[in-house]
Amino acid sequence: MNKARWWLVLLAVVAVPLLAQKPGEKAYAPEDLTRLTQTEQVRVLEKQYAELSGGRQLPEDQLEFYLEQIPRGWTYAQITADMATSIQDRVDGNTYQGTQPPQEQWTTPGWQHEFPGRGQVIECASRDGAYRECLTGFRNPPSIQRQLSSTRCTEGRNWGHRPGVVWVSRGCRALFIEAAPATGQMPEVSCSSVRGYRECNVAFRGVAVLLRQLSGSSLCVEGRTWGQRPGVIWVDRGCGGVFAEGYRSSGGYYDPAQYGDFVIDCASLDGAYALCSWDGRRGRPYLLDQYSRQPCVEGISWGYTPRRGLWVDRGCRARFGAGQ
Repeated sequence: MNKARWWLVLLAVVAVPLLAQKPGEKAYAPEDLTRLTQTEQVRVLEKQYAELSGGRQLPEDQLEFYLEQIPRGWTYAQITADMATSIQDRVDGNTYQGTQPPQEQWTTPGWQHEFPGRGQVIECASRDGAYRECLTGFRNPPSIQRQLSSTRCTEGRNWGHRPGVVWVSRGCRALFIEAAPATGQMPEVSCSSVRGYRECNVAFRGVAVLLRQLSGSSLCVEGRTWGQRPGVIWVDRGCGGVFAEGYRSSGGYYDPAQYGDFVIDCASLDGAYALCSWDGRRGRPYLLDQYSRQPCVEGISWGYTPRRGLWVDRGCRARFGAGQ
C-alpha cells in the first residue's frame, strides 16, 4: 500500500466516530464534565456562556463557582440552566415576564439534598458548646418538643430560629417541631402599584407574606413584582395586594448591636446564584436578618471568600453586616 492510500485509510478510520455522532450533540461538552481537564472545562463553560449571552464573557467569579460545582456532581445541562437564569434581564431586579408565576423552589439544580419539611421532628445539637445551624424547612416558628441536653435551652440565649433554620449554641440539644401558624399578631397592610414602582412603610421585622391579591390582570410574584426590605414592602408593574408578617424570627446568633454602619442586603432572585459587592477591608460578613422563606445557611445558600466576595443562592435574601 502506497503512502497516499495509507493516509486515506487513516483519515477514514478517524472520521467514523465523528460521523456517528448524534445530530445536535456538542462534541466539546459531555454531560459529565469531570471527564475534561480543567483547561477544557474553562473553554467549554466560556463558550457556552458566550452562546447564551450573545457573546458576553463569563464573569471570573461565576466561572470559579461552576468549577467548584463540577466535582460535586453538577452536569453540563445543569450549569447551562443556571447560566440561562443568571443572564435573564432583570434591569431593576424585579422584572417578570410571562403569565404564570414560577413554582416555589427550595433548591436549585445540582443540590441533591431535600430539606426536612413540615410535620417532622428535627434534632439540633450544640456539640462541645459550639454554634450550629440545622435545616428544618419549617414555614412557621419552631418549638421544643423535648430537651435532650442537661443544659437548659433558652430561646434567644442558646437557641433561636429564622425561616427554615434552627440554631443552637452553648450546649443546647433538643428536638424541635413546627408550631401552629400565628395569626392576627400584626396588622394587615395594603400596597398597590398604580403607576409603576411604589414603596409602603410597614412595621414588619420578619418575613412578609401576600395574603390576598388586589390587582386583576397583573400577577403579584415575590421577588419580581413585589418584595421587602427592612421596614418596607415594594410593589411594581401593577401588583396590588394585602400583606402581613408571616414569620417573626427570634433573632440571629449575632447581635446586630455589635455591628457598625456597614450593612448590605443581598438577594438570590428566582433561586439563582448572585454576587453582592462587599468591602473586604471590613472583614468577613455575618448574617443579621433573613427576609426570605428559603433558608439562608452559610456554606449552602450563602457564603464569603476574599476572592469571590459575598454570594447568595437558592432563594436566600438577607441583610449582612461586618463585625467590629
